[in-house]
Amino acid sequence: MFIHQSQLRHSLRPDQYTSEAQYRAKLRHLFTPAWHPIATTGDLAEPGDFLTFELLGTPLLVRNMDGELVAFLNVCPHRHSQLTTKARGCAERLRCQYHGWEFDKDGRTGKIPDARVFRPWDRENACLRKFRVAACGELVFVCLSDASPSLREWIGPLWDVWSQGYGGAYRHAATWEKDFPCNWKVVLENSLESYHIPEVHPKTFKDFPPEANAWHELDPQYTTFRTVPPDDFAARFQRWVTRRVGEPVTGEYWHRVLHPHATGSSLDSFRMMQCVFPTGPATCRYRCIFFTLRGRRRNPLAWFLAKTQSWIATLVARKVFAEDGSIYAGVQRGVASSPHRGVIGTREERIHVFQEYVLRACAGATDLPLCDVPLLASAATTRSGDPAAPTPSAHSPGEQLGVPRTGSIACEPTTP
Repeated sequence: MFIHQSQLRHSLRPDQYTSEAQYRAKLRHLFTPAWHPIATTGDLAEPGDFLTFELLGTPLLVRNMDGELVAFLNVCPHRHSQLTTKARGCAERLRCQYHGWEFDKDGRTGKIPDARVFRPWDRENACLRKFRVAACGELVFVCLSDASPSLREWIGPLWDVWSQGYGGAYRHAATWEKDFPCNWKVVLENSLESYHIPEVHPKTFKDFPPEANAWHELDPQYTTFRTVPPDDFAARFQRWVTRRVGEPVTGEYWHRVLHPHATGSSLDSFRMMQCVFPTGPATCRYRCIFFTLRGRRRNPLAWFLAKTQSWIATLVARKVFAEDGSIYAGVQRGVASSPHRGVIGTREERIHVFQEYVLRACAGATDLPLCDVPLLASAATTRSGDPAAPTPSAHSPGEQLGVPRTGSIACEPTTP
């Protein structure tokens, strides 16, 4: 059920996984305009709840201000101290830890100790830098650009799936993250193919599904993979628990990647959002926000089964996360020394679409030179089984697949 029937060229060169210039180009064109999943609404449920997070080298503070979620640069305009160094907490007021300046939900100053010494007051430079924050289901996203589309527009056709999946019958079970010594694309591309399963996941997934049980959907902005897992004890137990907690059984595994870096995967027992953040040319941080099935029935058996399945699903998800993590450093060392162009098999065709997205979104001779490689001929969404699947062909650097060319974003301070 693969779209292509012959191998594909590897569109990115090895130096595009290692160089400082390439890293900066990706930050500028791909990540500054993107929306980033960083938390859940449950993390910020009460007024005064806050989280801090470093996103692309930018220290953020996300806070519940009287029921409204707001995001600020975690830097005080007074003398540049971080407003707080705590990872999370709850505080009645948004107040700088250094000199006690207080701010409202718009980032304007409130109470300032001994305010008269700052006369005449410079309102223009006394506000916090504010960023956009929005929720999809119970997932909280932040965007560093004022020029990007809304979160709903950014997520596009995946909105209904994600808004319904992360919340409702599914509850937040755990969040974890880890830094890896590899370029962010190593992590993302690993998630886009099942070819590595026998070697990397011999005790969990064990083997990749046959082509007849692997459905791909290829779109310039996202790709999906769907399969029906083997009918083993784990699958039967999952179906039994799902019915007992009052939810429908699909028996399907879905994996959806929204370019450049948001990965949503699901079984009947869980919903998982993973996001990889570049921290340098050859380093990244991989974050996982994990939801498990609670169901809608409220009785002791349903509660016990949901708790048991949640524990098992979280344990397995962490194990798979660790198995994948064991391979990243070796891939990065290899790509840093590789003289090869690389090749992509049809089982890995989602990587090809992702690499095309990177090339086009970062188009520009100065920012990201293009390789003379074949690219997909059609910008239309393609699904496994479509009668007219695209064939590789060459494209000029100026062609677009519906991906807007994004220039540098100027983060101007918010003024009252």
